Amino acid sequence: MEIIAVRPVPLARTAPATSRGTSRAAGAKAAAAAHPAAAHPAHPAHPVAPAGPEDIALLAEQAAFDRMMQERAELQREANALRDLAMEQVKKDDATMGAWIKLI
Repeated sequence: MEIIAVRPVPLARTAPATSRGTSRAAGAKAAAAAHPAAAHPAHPAHPVAPAGPEDIALLAEQAAFDRMMQERAELQREANALRDLAMEQVKKDDATMGAWIKLI
């Protein structure tokens, strides 16, 4: 499976048909001549082959990797949230301990 770079092709503006005999087709030809990229298709003519078993296996492997990374990220977010909660609890415990010491 190959990756083909896609570039947007500027739209060719055609001159409106006038009474002087110019047609839209002539305007399109003039616009294509002014913009060489507009005269050519965005993609070169490559034969499109159906996906083979190795392509399907690669896509399945990529999907499994993506799921694994999403699970790992979720576990890291959960660990961060638990750590933040524990730090807040330690701060409250320290404040409570300080209040008890002041009472003595």
